[in-house]
Amino acid sequence: MKPDVKTAMENLIRQARQTIPFNLSFSGNCEGRCEECPYKLLEYLDMDLANWEYRLKKGDIPTLGELHVLGSNCKDVYAILIKQGLIHETTAAR
Repeated sequence: MKPDVKTAMENLIRQARQTIPFNLSFSGNCEGRCEECPYKLLEYLDMDLANWEYRLKKGDIPTLGELHVLGSNCKDVYAILIKQGLIHETTAAR
């Protein structure tokens, strides 16, 4: 049986927090391209996850579209971290 959307969102948030290394130290120079800046992407994703944690505690029920968007954002940030060599693909196997 598939989980309801709220449970799926909670599971996604838990998995993202366990898999994505939000505590990475950033020692690079700013190149002015924020769209692939690991520091800014992690900050953005952390804020997005925190917002959903807050909303779920308040009783908000996400839509399937919102679940999909958050999942895509997590996947995209993770792929950029791999592409930039900050994490290895095997990290996802945890």
